[in-house]
Amino acid sequence: MEVSLSRHPIPYQLPLGSDGYERIVADGTIASKQLLVFLSHDVYDFIRAQSREYAPQEIGGVLLGQYCIDNDTKFVIVPTAVACDLGSATPVSIQFPPEFWQQVEEVHTSEFPGLLRIGPYHSHPGYGVNPSGTDHATILGAFSKPHHISLIYDPHADQIGYTCWDDGALKPPSGCFVYEHREPEDLVKQLMDARPD
Repeated sequence: MEVSLSRHPIPYQLPLGSDGYERIVADGTIASKQLLVFLSHDVYDFIRAQSREYAPQEIGGVLLGQYCIDNDTKFVIVPTAVACDLGSATPVSIQFPPEFWQQVEEVHTSEFPGLLRIGPYHSHPGYGVNPSGTDHATILGAFSKPHHISLIYDPHADQIGYTCWDDGALKPPSGCFVYEHREPEDLVKQLMDARPD
């Protein structure tokens, strides 16, 4: 898969205290000076439901969202995701075949132009939210830009965490903010329109 050139963050007000955002809760410990992640409650619930439906196999997909900055705080907002229902999965791995990336391209282009591919998500049934060696290879190979994250969910512990990049180094898992929005469709449109390029 080919990843587009690194993107600059767009000016956008931090969701904490912003109009429209409701019930923002921190899931896990938020690391200081780390890219912040605001994950839609709908996406969070979808990942949890998908993990339980396909247990004990891993599940996965790609997060779509926007890369933003407010003063010096960089963050991503993730309002939607594309699930991988192709390829093969086991209790310790999932494969994203070329057909899935084609599906992502089609959905991204037709439904969510203006959003960015923020990174992959997948489950670790019963073995925590730390990325494995294979995860590192996948992240390093395809999602290595400053706005890229890798989100991991452990359905056994009901725990979610993500890794992100800082000056070429992969930062360890941290918690993320899970939000609800009064007008989720309007938010998606607003985030798409914010990046005309």
